[in-house]
Amino acid sequence: MDSPDQNESHGKSRLAKILGSAFLFALIMGPGPGLYLINGYAKEGGSALGFPVLYAWCVFWLLVEAVIVVIASRTLWRSR
Repeated sequence: MDSPDQNESHGKSRLAKILGSAFLFALIMGPGPGLYLINGYAKEGGSALGFPVLYAWCVFWLLVEAVIVVIASRTLWRSR
């Protein structure tokens, strides 16, 4: 039978993998191939909430990365 410490460790390990995968995905989608998804709209001078769409796209993914770091700091990186 697993002890509570082992269950907590397994849960943190799973959360670390999920957050790591999400962070890598956001890191790629921000400046990388994700821009090609919206590039046609951006060439036409498209905007989102008054900002150029390319700028809004990058800021959105930056915020996603920041939220992931905050979640990790509050759950995985805290000291006991």
